[in-house]
Formats: sequence, C-alpha cells, structure tokens
Amino acid sequence: MMRMYALIGLAVILLLLGFDRAVVVDGFVVVKQAHHTSSCRARRSSPPIICAAATTIAPAATNPDVVAVAGDDNDDDKSVSDTDAVEFPPPLTKVDRLKRAATFWSAALPIVASYLGKDAELRFREAFLGEQLTEDYKQLAWDAQHEMGAATLAQTIASLKGFYVKTAQIISSRQDLFPEQYTEALSGFTDQLDPMDPTLAKAIIEQELLHRNEKFDDVFLEFDDEPLGSASIAQVHRAVLSEAYGGPREVAIKIQRPSIESKLLGDIANLKAISKTLRDALPLDYYTVFSELEKQLADEFDFVAEAVSMDRIYNAITTSPDGKSKIAPPLVMPRPVAGLISKRVLVMDFLRGVPLSRAREEMKARGIEPDSPESLLFGRKLLSSLTHVFGRTILETGFFHADPHPGNIFVLEDGRIGLIDFGQVKQIAGRKRETFDNKVLMGGIG
Repeated sequence: MMRMYALIGLAVILLLLGFDRAVVVDGFVVVKQAHHTSSCRARRSSPPIICAAATTIAPAATNPDVVAVAGDDNDDDKSVSDTDAVEFPPPLTKVDRLKRAATFWSAALPIVASYLGKDAELRFREAFLGEQLTEDYKQLAWDAQHEMGAATLAQTIASLKGFYVKTAQIISSRQDLFPEQYTEALSGFTDQLDPMDPTLAKAIIEQELLHRNEKFDDVFLEFDDEPLGSASIAQVHRAVLSEAYGGPREVAIKIQRPSIESKLLGDIANLKAISKTLRDALPLDYYTVFSELEKQLADEFDFVAEAVSMDRIYNAITTSPDGKSKIAPPLVMPRPVAGLISKRVLVMDFLRGVPLSRAREEMKARGIEPDSPESLLFGRKLLSSLTHVFGRTILETGFFHADPHPGNIFVLEDGRIGLIDFGQVKQIAGRKRETFDNKVLMGGIG
C-alpha cells in the first residue's frame, strides 16, 4: 500500500513537470510528454501585470509580493508611484511548480497514509488481539487523528497559498462534509492571509485607476497601509475619497494580487490533471469538482463584472416583488464608486464591522454570552436577512451571490447585517428556475 502511494506521488510530480499523462500501471509509472504553450496570453485591454505569476524574488525569499524598484539608487526623489518603476514578479517556472507540488504532496500523502494506518490498527486490535473497543474510544482515536491531519494540512496550505487557500475556504464552510477539526483549523483562511506590501498595493491602484498627471493624493485623502482583510485573490484597504471624487467619503478598495490569476489557475490545472489521471481510483469524481471550481475562480478576476453584479443584486432586493416601487433592503450591501472601477481594482462603500467568522469573539469581548437573549435575537435577525435576500434572488431573478461563507457576511457596528464580495455569482436559467421554484413551493406545501 505504501509503495502504491509512493508511485502515485511520483506520478503527481511527473504531471507537474510537464507530462500530460502519468499513471501507475502494474507497479510502474507510465508517462507521456506534453506539448506546452505559453500561459501568458496578451489581452488588448490588460496591463502587463496579468502576464506574470507571483514567485520568489531575491533577497525577499519568503515574500512573493515584494516589489523591486528600477532606476538610479541615488535618486532619492524618484517616487514609487511611477508604475513604470515597479517590476512585478515573473511567472512560475517548472522548478517552482515542482517545489509547490512536492511540498503539498509530501504533507498530503502521509496524512492519507496515517488514516489508513489508524484504520488498520483499530481493525487489527479487534480482529486479532480480541480487544473490545468501544465507540467512544474509537471516536477519541479518530478525533486525535483529525487534529493531527488538520494541523499538518493547514500549515502546508499556509506556506503554499494559491488555489490551495481557496480549497481551504471551501472545506471550512462545509461542516456537513468534513470533520470539525478540519473546518476549525482551516477557518482562518477565510479573510486573513499574508498581505501585500502597501507600496505594491498603491502602485496597482495608480496603474489601474489614475489618469495621466494625476497623483494618488488627488484621489484619496487617506489610505490605511494595514489592510482590512487579505484573501487569496485580493486584499481590501480602507481609504477616504477626495472632494474631486465626491468626498470626503469613507471607502474600501479591493486590490487584486499581481499575477495571481495565472498562479491560481496553474494550481487548479495541476489538481485537475491529477484527479483526472487518478479518476478511477478516487472515491469521488474530483475532476468534475475542480472543473466547476475553475469556472467559479475565473469569474473572480474581473472586478468590473463584480461591480455589475453588486448593482444587479442590490436593485433586485430593493425593488418590490411587483416591480412597482423601491423598498428598504434587509441587509447592507456596499455600492461601487462610479469612475473608480477596473478589472483589478474596485472602490466601494466601506462597511464598519466584523466578519461573521469573528462575530463570536466580538460578542464575548462585549460580554454577550452565546445563549443569551441578545445572541438569540441576533441569530434570528441574521437568518431572516439572509433568507430574504437569497430567497428573492434565487427564486425571483435566478441571479444570486454564490460565495456566502462567514468571511463574506458582516456584522456591522449598528447591529445590521452586511454582505460583501460579489466575485462569485450564479445565474439559474428561466426554465430551470421555474422548475426549481415549483419544487421548493411543493416541498413547502408538503
């Protein structure tokens, strides 16, 4: 069994080195060479930033988001606001991809093997040693196994980042499918990752939003270097708009990590290749799962489309069901700022509060117990608001927010509920939506 896992690991590495087929056959790894094409495709409206994937740049070996400033070292007056002076990291090389794969699988395969070993140990003790192991004892043994596996996986994902972080976010939001130890260990990946350097964040904003001869201070009176949240694709900073742009107005700026598109899509392409090769040996069709995730992920790189989605969903929940009047929304949604939107930067309303993933800590800090009347009242309000919004958008328009994990649901300081991050949305076509509506209504009646 362990030899088979070693062979599968070798097949994985060969896939990432550039072989489009690597399968285990009768104890041997059979490979076929792939024909490679460049992963950097020129786009007419895209700046050079998207044609690179984040990688390590010396001397900042552990920070792929560090920028290098070109020019004369003695020119103290040269400003990093000149985006031509910022060098974005080059694409990942085959060696870099191999290192990422080796790091992940060197942790993942032992985790799988340890579960098989624990199962074999328990079976052996009962079948051959005659021990009568209680269900409580077995549960404690598996809980300890989950704790070890979850800690190892979280540490590995934290070092690799990329699409593996998105995988962690999915696992952490599916308590119905994964052990509690895993959902808890991976919950920190929802809204807090290592942030970009603020110099790089400002450089991206200037490149994407500023007009010719316009300075950063002409648009933003304030800009907080410390991000509000930092996720796998983007991070968000608080800022204040200048009077020229309707200020002073407090806003949030969502900034896409440079080169992240090719990096994340490269990670998921590797996982698709692996899952397709091992399709018959896996308990689930993970190739189909990763293919669907790839489609969802591709939508998150276009912030112009996200702004359109924000407006579309906002208009749906602020319009009466008969379409004749405007109504107050059941929760708060940030609105995009016209004129300050690009594919990689999105300026929107600032919501002051905490994500639902940290709401319990905030309530405890304020002396509110989980089972107190205040907590129960808040729970009903949260459920009512989300049910109203998702019920209307899914059943009426078929266009809805498709990523409502705890990092995207906010508890505002005034007690209201906020919903952010509209990068993932779904559209249910007319006939399918009608069929779904009828089934929901029939289920409710039954």
